[in-house]
Amino acid sequence: MDTRVGRRVQHVLRERSEVVRARQDRLERLRQDDRTLLDRLYGTPYENVVFPPARPLEDTEAVDVLGFALRLGRALFAAGAQTRRIESSVVAVTASWGMDSQELEINARSLLVQYAPEGRRPVVMLKVVGSDDNRDLSRLTALERLTTQVVSGQLSRKEAHSALRQIETGVRRWPWWFSLGGGAVLAAMLCVLASGTPRAAAVSPVAFLLADRGGWALSRSGVPPFFVTAAKTALLIILVAALVVAHALSHPEAASVIAANVILLLPIFTIISLTEDAINGFRSMAAGRAVSLLAFFTALACGFFAVGFLLLGANADARSPALVPLPIVLTLLTSAIGALGNTVFMGGGLHLIPPAIGVALLGAGAKLTILNAMGWSVVLATGTATVLMGLVSAVLAPCTNIPARAVVIPGIAGGVLPGPDLYRSLLQWLLHVKGAGAYLVSTMASVAAIGIGVVLGTLLGSAVGRLRHRPPPAPARQPTDWSH
Repeated sequence: MDTRVGRRVQHVLRERSEVVRARQDRLERLRQDDRTLLDRLYGTPYENVVFPPARPLEDTEAVDVLGFALRLGRALFAAGAQTRRIESSVVAVTASWGMDSQELEINARSLLVQYAPEGRRPVVMLKVVGSDDNRDLSRLTALERLTTQVVSGQLSRKEAHSALRQIETGVRRWPWWFSLGGGAVLAAMLCVLASGTPRAAAVSPVAFLLADRGGWALSRSGVPPFFVTAAKTALLIILVAALVVAHALSHPEAASVIAANVILLLPIFTIISLTEDAINGFRSMAAGRAVSLLAFFTALACGFFAVGFLLLGANADARSPALVPLPIVLTLLTSAIGALGNTVFMGGGLHLIPPAIGVALLGAGAKLTILNAMGWSVVLATGTATVLMGLVSAVLAPCTNIPARAVVIPGIAGGVLPGPDLYRSLLQWLLHVKGAGAYLVSTMASVAAIGIGVVLGTLLGSAVGRLRHRPPPAPARQPTDWSH
């Protein structure tokens, strides 16, 4: 009996050793040859998929496969998927239909794929994806589910084309006004987190709606996004300053309203995606996002400078309002409600709300604990909290079939964004307060810590998830119906 148990243990250990050695070999090949596309699936949900044998494709069939892959990649980009997930999805889908010798290039505005088998004329296709970071959490979840179905062989090409067309042409999860209402709820909760009074929390959604609709009108008339951001910032300050002049808001209340709406202007998707792309080696994408981020903060500063004279009459206390922290229970409550509103604002369905709230509570609780009990800096507290948020989201992703990105992004706005600090640093810089430059740099470091923390947490969580859900070895899957 003991002998059989010992042999079984040795067999299990040998299998694990072989798996580890195979993974190391694949990683080494990836380092030696960055153009080995199948090895780019290392560390993704598709790394353990057993693909059918590669086969030569006629030009017509190759165009059909590449066309679907490009449409899928563009849809993922438009829904807010990370660049590496777009690459792995395109590679996995084409490999699942027997395609080999394909090349893929992703840059800030387009996807380029090439099918170039040896001795054949290459087939090259390009799809423009745009440059703005979008977010549609329900569509992102549906697209990743579709990719999994295609890669696992559950759908033929004809069925996959039909399913993708339904996702592309389907209406958004919520009507535009309902999603906007979610943003208004988020604006109110963020105002409370910025020590706003009930009156300020009631004004903050109104300011958000007016600024948003003003920006929408400018966008529809063809105004570039840079000037739209500057105009929304200026409009926000004008509205709040008018309420202060009318004695409808006090200076501290005005500060909390502006701080909350500055958070909503912050391009969190760009910040996190920039960090992901820089870490994962997508340098052209990272460079494009860095330029977009620089343009955003420049536009934000221009908006402040354009109407800064409205703030020059404030006394010293109002210029640098000391935002008093909320009680812990109230902070957690507003974080949860903010995550709910943010999920709706980003087009997430009802099934995304509970995990988003849970992750928001985790992040807010971790940040408060680190700041109050451990005395760490805000930058370290923010980074550590977002690491935990990304880790938990990635660990739960295989169990819930919900992408980690669709959970962690809505939760970030709940309790880790430095909105009040960002407002105060910009205001002090505008008013030439001593030490404003160092304060602004510290605030930007906190913003960068969000992206780094989410990426690190997601990587750690994905590694844990792969260990927990490692599939057993499977025989090679044979192609069943290539004609469809």
